[in-house]
Amino acid sequence: MNFLIFNANIVTPDGVIKDGSILIKDGRIAKIGRKPASGFLSSRLIDADGCFAAPGFIDLQLYGDPKRAAFHEAMFGTTGFLAAIPCSAPKATLKKIDSIVSDIKAQDGGARILGINLEGPYLSKTKPGAQDKRSMRKPENAEIKAFIERSSGYLKLMTVAPELGGALEAVKILKSKGIIVSIGHTKATFAEAENAADLGAGCATHVFNAMEGFHHRRPGVIDAVLKDRRISATVILDGEHVSPTAFEMLLKCKGADKVILITDSLRNDASFEAKWDGGVYRLKDGTIAGSGLTMINAVKNAVKFSELSLPEAVNLASGNPARLLGLENKGEIRQGYDADIVLFDPKFDVWLTMAEGKIIHKRCAA
Repeated sequence: MNFLIFNANIVTPDGVIKDGSILIKDGRIAKIGRKPASGFLSSRLIDADGCFAAPGFIDLQLYGDPKRAAFHEAMFGTTGFLAAIPCSAPKATLKKIDSIVSDIKAQDGGARILGINLEGPYLSKTKPGAQDKRSMRKPENAEIKAFIERSSGYLKLMTVAPELGGALEAVKILKSKGIIVSIGHTKATFAEAENAADLGAGCATHVFNAMEGFHHRRPGVIDAVLKDRRISATVILDGEHVSPTAFEMLLKCKGADKVILITDSLRNDASFEAKWDGGVYRLKDGTIAGSGLTMINAVKNAVKFSELSLPEAVNLASGNPARLLGLENKGEIRQGYDADIVLFDPKFDVWLTMAEGKIIHKRCAA
């Protein structure tokens, strides 16, 4: 079905096009303008009623049942995501990979499952966060190759602590297969983090969390992440995992083009032993586990916590993750791009979400 979205404030990297229209044909953006585009008579009309029309959000770290998440997170503007797998024993990890690959191949509707995010198991036991220390281990080439083979090309991102024995070889193997290596759950020194970046590690997992903090005489992983332009930083911007001040510092050090909003949400994961407490999920011992954040609220907080404009904040949730993943037709409202679009009002309430030209969520009018 073709659509014409009109009466919209279109969010683009260059600013907001007021009272704009977007013509969608065959799942792609055909035209963008300030007046209804030609050919609209054969299209279904969607009156945005002054809402912002932004590129759909891409969440690089989302836990839980991917099938459920695909529909649930669409309510909050997510049009694509990586299904995350935590630290687990080898057989359990392979079983989970098999399950997600099956879900990807069979998906029909909702936000698109864009691939797999392995958060471990090659993490440091000194910085476990809420991950299972018993499952953390040094990288083994044979196991890495098994993960890659079983993922059928859908393994997109993997977190590795660069100080572990065998970690640098793991970075080389993953990089050679086009898999993004992210530094995280680590007590790495500055030199160890830089060695990983030299070999292709291009991301940092939920920056500031589960990594050694900044020290003015002992440069470490935070120093490398903040300084090195080769490394993008994902951040959980719920106001609990990272303070507004730390977020502003991150933006000033990295630049807005190297910061990516994620949720690390556990809302779709009934199996994780954590309870909702004061805005985050926590283990029994009080350790912060994951968030209940949505992508639309992450964007809202990015505007609230900083001096970012709305287009700049949206880019942290759409364009930046799309570029990291190498998705050439996603992340912007641009002619020829996939029609991944979210309509939201000035209060950041989502009214409609569209993925590849299909409506995956529509809020009922009051």
